[in-house]
Amino acid sequence: MSMVGNLAKVLAPAALLVSSVSFADGLVPAEPVTIKSIQVNGTGCPLGTVAQNISEDNQAFTLTFSEFVAETGPGLSPTSSRKNCVVTATLKVPVGWQYSIGSFFYRGYMGLDEGIRATHSTSYFFEGQGKTGTFASVKEGPLAQDFVFTDKIGLSSAIMPDTWSECTKERALNINTSIRVSNVNANSYPNAQGLITNDSIDGEIKQVFGLTWRRCP
Repeated sequence: MSMVGNLAKVLAPAALLVSSVSFADGLVPAEPVTIKSIQVNGTGCPLGTVAQNISEDNQAFTLTFSEFVAETGPGLSPTSSRKNCVVTATLKVPVGWQYSIGSFFYRGYMGLDEGIRATHSTSYFFEGQGKTGTFASVKEGPLAQDFVFTDKIGLSSAIMPDTWSECTKERALNINTSIRVSNVNANSYPNAQGLITNDSIDGEIKQVFGLTWRRCP
């Protein structure tokens, strides 16, 4: 039985969430913002396992996953130790406005034996633009706990540079999230096991990216 089954009874509720705070002086487009298309590709988001929504106030963009777990240990395939999902989202934004990611809040669970390392990372970029925002966290076992990663990115920071959608062109927002576990001391701990998951108690994962707005120059 995989570690998912072994730990199912002890996993705490977990989700990937991002607050919906706007940093651009509270300005929000009066016209509705809609999602024109969502494309997903990766081992953590097989076809048919991702749903999408945008909040009524147009300030939060939500993705909900039903599968996103990475695990390692004796008898498990090496491919089980790393999962990722690249989400390409195209939003219909009112003329005269541009947007960026304003905040995020990630929550999940790690169960790591001695010698196991877990890595959670996300990168954000707009299609056709060179700037990239990144976030990463690394933990090592022994460890068994919920984790929370949060940041209010603002208009310019080390995590998300001053990166905005273009005013004159429609550019897709790309979000690449990766979770990985690895045995970094296999000689001493050959039977070590580890798992990192963003599963919530109802089997869903959520990524809610808070959007921030400004008028085009």
